[in-house]
Amino acid sequence: MGHPQLGFPRLRFVTGRAGGITIGPDHTPSWVTVLQNPRTGGAWFAGAGGAVIFLGGMAVSVEMHHTGCVPVVRSEIAAIVEHALVDRPGDWRVSIVGSQANDRWEMKITGPNAFERSYSLEGAAGEHEPHVIGKLVARMVPGRMS
Repeated sequence: MGHPQLGFPRLRFVTGRAGGITIGPDHTPSWVTVLQNPRTGGAWFAGAGGAVIFLGGMAVSVEMHHTGCVPVVRSEIAAIVEHALVDRPGDWRVSIVGSQANDRWEMKITGPNAFERSYSLEGAAGEHEPHVIGKLVARMVPGRMS
C-alpha cells in the first residue's frame, strides 16, 4: 500500500479495523495545524481556521465519484463530512456520485442500525459547496452523543 496523494487523509487501521483518520506530516496541507488531543492525550486531530476537521476514534468512510471536483475540494468535502459525523456512534459511510447528464450529485448516507438516507445535491442551488454538504449531513443523521 503506497502513500496517499498530497493533502489526502488516510485511514488508520487498528487490529484490522479502520479506527480513524490519520494525517502524516508529509501529507498534511500547509493550512492545517496538527496537534495532540489535550482531552484524551492520545488521539490526533487537525484544525484549520479554529475548526477541528479530523479526529481519531471514528469509523467514517467518504467516497466521491464522477463529481468533477479537484482533489483539494474532494479532500475538503471529506473532512467536513467526517467532522459532521465525529460524535455519532457506529460506522458511517457517505457516498457522493455525480452525473455527466446533469448538475446533480446523489449523496447516500448509511450508518448503524440499518440507517440509510439519500439526498440529491443540486449544483445550481449551491449544494456542491463543502460547507453546505456538511450542514446537510449533520441535519440528516441522528443526534450527537451526550
